[in-house]
Amino acid sequence: MPRDTDATVLLIEADSEAVAEYADWLEGYAVRTAVDGERALDALDGDVDVVLLDGDLADPPAGELLGRIRARRPDCQIGLLSGVSVGDDVLRLDIDEYVPRPLNRDELRETVARLVDHGAVEGTVETYLSLVARRRRIEARRDDAELATDERYRELTGEIAARRRQIDTLLAEIDDPVAGAASDAADGDAVPGADDASTADVPVGAPLYRSRSTQFYALWLGAALTYGIGDVVSTLYATTAVPGLIEGNPVVGTLLSSAGLPGFLLLKLIVLLVLISVSVQGARQRDPFSYYWPPVVATGIGLLLTGWNVRLIAGA
Repeated sequence: MPRDTDATVLLIEADSEAVAEYADWLEGYAVRTAVDGERALDALDGDVDVVLLDGDLADPPAGELLGRIRARRPDCQIGLLSGVSVGDDVLRLDIDEYVPRPLNRDELRETVARLVDHGAVEGTVETYLSLVARRRRIEARRDDAELATDERYRELTGEIAARRRQIDTLLAEIDDPVAGAASDAADGDAVPGADDASTADVPVGAPLYRSRSTQFYALWLGAALTYGIGDVVSTLYATTAVPGLIEGNPVVGTLLSSAGLPGFLLLKLIVLLVLISVSVQGARQRDPFSYYWPPVVATGIGLLLTGWNVRLIAGA
């Protein structure tokens, strides 16, 4: 999947040729470069999201510079670039990822994208925990009756639920296997007695019809071809072109006899629009079940009705 490049990377590399090459490979990111520790610290500010540190740096040693970077920017993600095999010394360093060299363009970009994702998860988790702590302080000072009528408390509960979903989304985007477990664990932190409706309409992350656009259009194309075109054409042919054939669906039969073709087409259009609306709403809420079942059901019904009509026509 395409990764967000809206991040600032500080590349600290003693080899001037390597630093230029790495900077070119990171096209699309805001890249700052430094060939020594002092220049690196001068370039390090609150905008830096990822630091790529030359593990073979000698002035100052990479371990010393790493400590100074952590002291100044404790929440940035740090990847250590080194051609030395991983040993106890490397594993003891306060780094977020070890990046063995030599590496190519794709490996470097994937490393940076992964570090950016990890930073986003950490930031969201910190915000989530802060909100949970605030909610617990409020609950300790007020009884259930007061909380039930406190609009600010309901808003806080909604924001906590939104952050929880955002964490799940971010973990899923980096293919983290604990995403499902995190979701289950977070559900246990829900407020007892809280109104689920206050948080049900809080969308987090991009709608599924954007992140899974190919699936969205493919599913609804199938629904349109079967439920929309297949059933409509076969029904009209069966009831108008085949003598003595009566529509088996009483609703459709009544519409055809009373309102004619416009009434039948209007019914099909209304049902299709309702199903699309449910699917779109599910996509906005990032609810896979509500997102998928409408086009699947429409396609299944369309195939069933079209097949039934074709069978009647063939047997007439």
